[in-house]
Amino acid sequence: MMSTQSQKSKTEPEADSAPLLVFHKLLNHFSYGATNYSPARFERLLRSLIAYGWSSIGIDDQTPGRGRGMVISFDDGYLHLAELLPNLIAQFDLHPLIFVPSGLIGRSNDWDYSYRWCPTPHLNKSALRRLVELNVTIGSHGVSHCDLTSCNHVLLKQELEDSRHQLQDITGQPIDYISYPFGRCNVRVTESAAAADYRRGFTMNFPQPSDEPLSRGRFPVYGFDTPWSIRQKLEHGPAYQIEKLKATVVGRLSGGTVLLNFLKRRSS
Repeated sequence: MMSTQSQKSKTEPEADSAPLLVFHKLLNHFSYGATNYSPARFERLLRSLIAYGWSSIGIDDQTPGRGRGMVISFDDGYLHLAELLPNLIAQFDLHPLIFVPSGLIGRSNDWDYSYRWCPTPHLNKSALRRLVELNVTIGSHGVSHCDLTSCNHVLLKQELEDSRHQLQDITGQPIDYISYPFGRCNVRVTESAAAADYRRGFTMNFPQPSDEPLSRGRFPVYGFDTPWSIRQKLEHGPAYQIEKLKATVVGRLSGGTVLLNFLKRRSS
């Protein structure tokens, strides 16, 4: 039977209806995979979107100061964000949402297949607190960045609840949002997220009218994206379906990393 919290989440109105973009890395140097978007390109993207009437708003803010509101989110919570975001926040009035895997705070991304060639450190506690002081919203990305749909009941509960409590202890703020690692969730995961008191859950699928509060879609941004292709996503432009297909293909390619994490968990 669905919990009372889950029933509430199924029926409450969508307060955060603005579209969400999801980024991962903003590295200057080469990074394996499709998830890196260099800082210079990110800045050019922001300028372009602003020129076309878009502005960054917070996840709970539906009253943008100008133009159309969009939420900029980051999965994985990498350390270099703490170096880049302060200036971008001041320059572009950003209101980022960062999803952090709590068990990897202060560690490198050894969950990722690219770790051996391009280790990338995650945020540490002090960097996380500095971002909170800049009014950056922090969300959960689980504990270990594992595929939550593959977890048994006990492990799923730990991934959801432990991450939330650990991040609350570090930031001193409520952790109301979760981004499911690899964007993977099912009914069992979303009901468990509701039971763990998350208000919103986010995938890597393109948004649909049927999205529910704990399975909300976002528009992923990859290294091959341009300001034009990103506007096709945000504005449902003529190439929207092509962009959706491209994102689906890239999402399926994450299966190798999912398998690596599963094998590591089985051997530990």
